[in-house]
Amino acid sequence: MPFPRQDEISLDEDGVGFALRMAIANGLAFCDLAQHLASPGHLYLPATACGSVAFMFGCTPARLRRAFVVRSFHHGAQAADFLDHHFLRPYHLRQTHPQICPACIGENHCALAAWSIGLVTACPKHGLRLRDRCQCGRPLCWRRPALDFCECGLSLTTRDQAAVVADARELAVSSHVADVLAAAPFPSAARSASCLPVGLGNLSIDTFLRVLWIFGIVDARQPQDHPNSANRCLSTEEAAAVVCRAFDRLVSLIARRPSREPIRLPIPALRALYDECTTQDDLRCLSSLISRLHKLTPSKPLHRLITVDRQMSLFGDADEPTA
Repeated sequence: MPFPRQDEISLDEDGVGFALRMAIANGLAFCDLAQHLASPGHLYLPATACGSVAFMFGCTPARLRRAFVVRSFHHGAQAADFLDHHFLRPYHLRQTHPQICPACIGENHCALAAWSIGLVTACPKHGLRLRDRCQCGRPLCWRRPALDFCECGLSLTTRDQAAVVADARELAVSSHVADVLAAAPFPSAARSASCLPVGLGNLSIDTFLRVLWIFGIVDARQPQDHPNSANRCLSTEEAAAVVCRAFDRLVSLIARRPSREPIRLPIPALRALYDECTTQDDLRCLSSLISRLHKLTPSKPLHRLITVDRQMSLFGDADEPTA
């Protein structure tokens, strides 16, 4: 049945966060929603609950559904739709492992949808690192007493949570993702998206996240180029390290600057991304990156991927390999 306190979901609000916000406003616990709409032990609400949540709390079903992670199958593999964007690697979405900006939670009392993107690790508005753990050490989850309180009783605002200033590289990436996702320009404390490495600002969001993951997931100290966390949702701290490492490597590669460490990346993931590119901007950027990589460290796997047309060059290299 409809509940007395009703509201419309904001365009930048997370769907599960909206459900938690409205449940608390109507005197319900998240576990009550989960038990009714999913199962007693569910830590999040699946997309199948959208219709019921919209009916209970008075929001537009279509607006709510776009703010939920809707999983599907693409050529036999799992994919997902979120905020009108298609993601071929759903582990880039933090469906069950939410993160927050304590300053935003204190000001707006709602969970932003951009926080559900795995490699978004900073708040562009406040310039702070996001948190996926309470100060008490507990991992955050949707199954908590309120949007702004942990199970331990601590406030999830800056009153009880330490505010950590985010790295400029994190802010550049998070600001760009927020701008892509937002219906209106995002108020930003970060450098603009023009500060991203050349060519990355025109990528689809799925390709953008996958390029960052590929270039940052392998630490230079690892014995092998295989990622230690393939197909796993990264913690905010791990994701921040991946973003900063990828940013440095991409700037070094594109600007031909000496790198402090070798550029190591998982070739199978790069090959899969190359095969799955669907837009000209994505293919052009990726082809040019692969060409640069091959010139830096020639290898057979890279050579198989550089049969690109000269017109696909993004960085203006006259000697890019051609078919």
